[in-house]
Amino acid sequence: MKRKIFAVVVLIALLSGVFFSCKAKDFDNSEDGEHEKTVGNSIGNIANGGVAAYKDNWLYFVNELDDSSIYKRKGSEEAVVKVNADRSMFINVQEDWIFYSNISHTENGRIYKIKTNGTERTKLNEDSSSYINVVGDWIYYSNGTEGRKIYKMKTDGSKKIKLNEDYSSFIAVVDSWIFYTNGTDEKRIYKVKTDGTGRTKVCDDSASFLNVREGWIYYRNESEGNKLYKIKTDGSGRAILVDQPADYINVYDKWIYFSNSYANDKIYRVALDGKEAKLINYEASKFINVANGNIYYINSFNKLYKTKLEGGKTLPMINK
Repeated sequence: MKRKIFAVVVLIALLSGVFFSCKAKDFDNSEDGEHEKTVGNSIGNIANGGVAAYKDNWLYFVNELDDSSIYKRKGSEEAVVKVNADRSMFINVQEDWIFYSNISHTENGRIYKIKTNGTERTKLNEDSSSYINVVGDWIYYSNGTEGRKIYKMKTDGSKKIKLNEDYSSFIAVVDSWIFYTNGTDEKRIYKVKTDGTGRTKVCDDSASFLNVREGWIYYRNESEGNKLYKIKTDGSGRAILVDQPADYINVYDKWIYFSNSYANDKIYRVALDGKEAKLINYEASKFINVANGNIYYINSFNKLYKTKLEGGKTLPMINK
């Protein structure tokens, strides 16, 4: 029990940092919906700890019942296969590799990769790494060893490059831009190009849980009571979508999924314009991930459950 609680506490701490291959069809993080590069997971999933990812009919997920090791399950089969023995988060799957942050006591968030069949486990860096975005040949991450500055390196661990000087969280790589919350400037939304140039402030809101889709940023506006807002990536068109506190935001397809603090943290969804609100489940939920037609979330007992995108029956990922 202590180990399960520890893993969830670490996840919360990393997601709260600012206070101190899959095609785009599966993981669409592009502004135009035609992102040609392969990405390891969706922006929304990474903003929520990256506890689930889907590729080639396999679901990869963190098993909190086994010290947050990575497991995989094929299609609708019940059988599961253990992939590693590390405490893992920020899972990215690209081709036949899984990239992840190893949050075991001795590793402190270093980036590892392992084959999807569980072989060739390899350490890639010595940095405390969070918000890992694997895009094409590059890994982008917030470097806790260097004051949460954004770094990138090749997927083999070579060519490590620093991209900014800001305390950066909720990083989201979209085409040639990286969007992030800047803890050096009261968590305001910034963007910088993937080569480190063009650093620009997008808006003055203190923000978290950034999701970027088709030219819009969806976020929790901490300057306005944690309500759900959107703004264009050029800083125009700022608008409120939900006049209630929204947590663990994940944008997928035409919907925004979030935990509603006014409703005991149950999951709701709304359309991208803030309309058509619908209750999805009936229990307190956090770390909302979306993959393969399902919502995956951690409940109040720190167990990973799933339900359909439109709601309905909830099921534990592993019965034990």
